[in-house]
Amino acid sequence: MKKIFYSLLASFILLAACKKGELVENTVYEKLEYADPKYSYIKILNATPGSPVVNFYMDGAKFSAQQSTLGIENAGYTYNQVFPDLGYAVTSPGAHNITAKIIPSVPVAQDPSLEVFNQNITPVAGKYYTIFTTGVYSTASAATKKIPSYVMLEDTKPLLDTSKIFIRVANFYNGSANIDLVKDAVNGPVIASNVVYGTASGWAEIPALLPGPTNAVKLFLNINGTNTPLISAGTTVTFTKGRAYTFYTRGVLGNSAYPLGATFYTTFY
Repeated sequence: MKKIFYSLLASFILLAACKKGELVENTVYEKLEYADPKYSYIKILNATPGSPVVNFYMDGAKFSAQQSTLGIENAGYTYNQVFPDLGYAVTSPGAHNITAKIIPSVPVAQDPSLEVFNQNITPVAGKYYTIFTTGVYSTASAATKKIPSYVMLEDTKPLLDTSKIFIRVANFYNGSANIDLVKDAVNGPVIASNVVYGTASGWAEIPALLPGPTNAVKLFLNINGTNTPLISAGTTVTFTKGRAYTFYTRGVLGNSAYPLGATFYTTFY
């Protein structure tokens, strides 16, 4: 059965009701079939160690986050946060300029409203993308107060099945060797291999699942071609069948402030 993606595509319209003082909220929604060619679909993951809390803008218009009741942006996305949590935000296909600014509610010393990211992208109609911000943010000088780089990956949806779990691994651990994703033990079955920094593997099915709608899976990130794990204890994650997940590394090699970490998010469901 086709999944239907919902996206809020119109502003709230408040119409006066018959009784004095009452307001009626009419919110217009549009149902989107998967890969509707009227739109391109964007997810953003802030994988830049040291990043301040930012909001993202598309062609100058706010693309992410929330505002307080006072109209001041008081929520945003810092290192290791993804927008949106589930699904994708939509934009029109074609050329766009995407920027990021520090939220304006921070103290003056933390550079409120400073633009720290500015890149041009050209998403294709009906396609899905994740933008990973990369590099390391530094406050050492005005020139280093930038999210210095990004990677934009096309997300091709696997053929989901409620009896299966799909996974890919994305490597954003600065200074990392190429990595393998391994199940159960350091010498267990290899799910994805030789993933270079700044790239993601293709989709792979997690093997040997147990009955039931969810499965706890122990994953190891090994240096490519070895039984040497980057995280000695591995990472145990509970996944839901019928979904596809991105399992990604982050951090800076040799940096105690931003050590290696491994996290996942739901990519398709």
